[in-house]
Amino acid sequence: MRSSPTHPSLWALMRVCMVLLVAAQVLTACARGQTVPEAPGKPPPLNPIIGDEPVTLEVWLSLDFVAPDPLFEEMAEDFERAYPNVTVNIHGFVYESIPGKVRAALQVGNPPDLVQAHVAAMAAQDLAEPMDNLWAEWGAEDNFLPQAIDEVTWNKVKYGVPLDIYTLVLIYNKDHFDEAGLAYPDAGYTWMQFAEDAATLTLPDGSRYGLGFTVEPWYVFAWLAEAGGDVVRGDSFLGYRFTLDDANNIEGLRFLTSMAQNGYGPLPTSRPRDYEDPRKLFLNDQISMFFGTPGDIHRIRTQSPDFPMGVTELPQTPAGAGAASALGTTGLFVPRGSRNRQIAFEFIKWATSDRYALEMARRLGRYPARTWLQTTPHFAGDAMLKPFLTQLNAARPYRLDAFPEVERAYADAIKAAFYGADPADVLQAAQEVADEFSQQSASGP
Repeated sequence: MRSSPTHPSLWALMRVCMVLLVAAQVLTACARGQTVPEAPGKPPPLNPIIGDEPVTLEVWLSLDFVAPDPLFEEMAEDFERAYPNVTVNIHGFVYESIPGKVRAALQVGNPPDLVQAHVAAMAAQDLAEPMDNLWAEWGAEDNFLPQAIDEVTWNKVKYGVPLDIYTLVLIYNKDHFDEAGLAYPDAGYTWMQFAEDAATLTLPDGSRYGLGFTVEPWYVFAWLAEAGGDVVRGDSFLGYRFTLDDANNIEGLRFLTSMAQNGYGPLPTSRPRDYEDPRKLFLNDQISMFFGTPGDIHRIRTQSPDFPMGVTELPQTPAGAGAASALGTTGLFVPRGSRNRQIAFEFIKWATSDRYALEMARRLGRYPARTWLQTTPHFAGDAMLKPFLTQLNAARPYRLDAFPEVERAYADAIKAAFYGADPADVLQAAQEVADEFSQQSASGP
């Protein structure tokens, strides 16, 4: 264990005292007419129903959350001090590999206790334990953004707790725009201006391009959503309908891939996590613009604080009110069959509390899905985060990862379109795969 064990009877007495102290603080505050949120700097109160038997909690997180900073290790150590009978083992994995690892662990009957992923997608694949009863006991739903709650819900049941939330924004190099005599992009920036500026910013000698590209499905989905498109419509309760070959999707993908074929940016590599390439090219002064996340803003600020970075909302399209950035979230869930569901949920409450959520934002650039995010001056008053926060309410969720077979067809269509195939043909082919999947699902095993 990370911390020394405490004698069981002494620990029980300490736990009772701490619970009574917290209750006294709550009563005092209520008497003053104050609300009592989880105070920044303090973890959640101890749960007296947690037993004293030894427990080892296996926690799987995205490597992006554990490699750059020891925040979650620090939190685990705090948790172990609060619950001396618990040992927390944190494992970091490449985020995209986590669903497959969970499936493999379930097949051999050895699931971890807690996992970070897109929870709705995990629930759709029957990989997650329902948590409605634990949520009801907690009573904290109003502390989370409603759109984030939707992303941990499947068939009207909550299967996890939101951890972070993000959208895509347009990130650009101010110096490049100054050199070219171009006005900086702003909230009124159109796709037409975007394409024209990408052409102007591309140097004839190939030393610099206007734009960076990726084939990662969620990132490309943002282009389609901005064009008024969507790849799945409906909901998990009434049923989903795939719309991969929607006319707006075709035009959005055609617009995107034509810029690559016109030479406004290097062709994407199509290798895993190629969405990281544009940020690297941007920092190396090799491209002038890319679609990135708030996490990219944080990394650029951290690695190159003097970099002439500008940030704005995604370019406007003729879709008008039908346009939206892509919504991204991750959450924490308990895999089906886990033996430590209750203590895992206590760990979730710590991970999403103000004490650690604030530090996650400041140290990792991963912004918590808490209601205060859009009003706290530290974030809401940050000009570079404003485009992300402004787009948040209307951002369109990406649900295709709930259906891996269909998502693979969509991903293959994207790659083919970048390398010369007609977007209409490849999206129609992907739609045929989706239709076949729907028919098989309707007919049962």
